[in-house]
Amino acid sequence: MTRFVSEEEFDQVTKEGFWIADFLTDHCGPCKMLDLVLSEIIFDNPEINLAKCDIEKSPAYVDRFGIQGTPTLLFMMNGEIKSSITGIQPRDILTEKISEAMYD
Repeated sequence: MTRFVSEEEFDQVTKEGFWIADFLTDHCGPCKMLDLVLSEIIFDNPEINLAKCDIEKSPAYVDRFGIQGTPTLLFMMNGEIKSSITGIQPRDILTEKISEAMYD
């Protein structure tokens, strides 16, 4: 499942299951490229949820999570941040990070 998540609802939405929080902006080219890769991963793995978090619409994300660039991904299991990564990444790196966060 993919959904846009405001800062106010973030904790409630991500508290159960595996989530990738994708911090982005509308005008970010690398964010759009990463979105294609994430869409493929989620299509192949329906147990993965994607929370799209626009830091321009919810700037509190920047301070709360220390976002220094977009795209930034947080890999979360049951509300706990397991790891993060910044910048566009190839599918194999993302798949590895997902596996580590889900099963570690």
